[in-house]
Amino acid sequence: MLHFIQILIHFKRRTLPLLCLICFSGIIQKSFAQPFLDLLHTSYTTNPGRYFGKSIPGDKSLTYLNVSTTLPILLKNKKDAIVLSPFFEKWATTTLPPFAKSRHYGAGLPVSLFKSSGSEHWSFVFTLIPRINTDQFNNTDKFQLGGAIQVNYKTDSSLTYKFGIYINDDLFGLFVMPLGGIDWRIDRNNSLFGVLPGNLKYEHRFSNIFYGGGSFRAITNSYSKGNEYWRIDENEAGLFTDVYFSKNLVLNLEGGHSISRRIRTGTSRRNYVDWQMKDDFYIRTGLVVRLRLDRRREGNN
Repeated sequence: MLHFIQILIHFKRRTLPLLCLICFSGIIQKSFAQPFLDLLHTSYTTNPGRYFGKSIPGDKSLTYLNVSTTLPILLKNKKDAIVLSPFFEKWATTTLPPFAKSRHYGAGLPVSLFKSSGSEHWSFVFTLIPRINTDQFNNTDKFQLGGAIQVNYKTDSSLTYKFGIYINDDLFGLFVMPLGGIDWRIDRNNSLFGVLPGNLKYEHRFSNIFYGGGSFRAITNSYSKGNEYWRIDENEAGLFTDVYFSKNLVLNLEGGHSISRRIRTGTSRRNYVDWQMKDDFYIRTGLVVRLRLDRRREGNN
């Protein structure tokens, strides 16, 4: 009898998270046209220019490491959900030569409420973003708090428009940005989705193993640097391919070029020093644990 109870406990531990995830993916399918949900995402970005003799002494090379997860919690009404999205990131710049490095780290726990409405066309996302951005993690007084409100309007099962606003208490001052996005399943093999100015992606399915397309992303963040801040404005446009080793394990490869890259160090929005960073090609590699929502939708048709 004891052995049977242990088996039941083990079964529940293994299946309950999966059942919750399946239910949550159903919410996403009904509310959005977004084709996938990344449960775990790791990526590393580097600028290869210095390796091909492009750089000269004094130039700076930029690298970026990111690890993030998506942890959905289905609410009792089976229509709404809370999503935890913890992340860790590391920026590093290298001056060529003498190859001096500057490193900055970020860690945060965005919490989002996916809220349905009385209408099948409207839904909402409320996000709170507590984070620490610093050049050393013992510097705990550099806490930042931000958030976003997003309104989604679904015209039909394949198209959703998004509108909202993002606010963050950055170290250089209050940062406010309007948001506009789209989740559009153009057809069985093509999708366009994202929220600008943050990101936008076009994805084409060549097969169930190979996907590819184009992407754009824009990043604005500030990190403590002693009594000053370190601010990065990074915009990237590139081409990507996703290779599915299995149903849920994905290798992501991307290459492109930065646009209007800018790094500053200062004490306020008006008092800063420009690092004179040059735009450069970038290469990104990533390993992702992904749940494809469009395959589930096709399986239900």
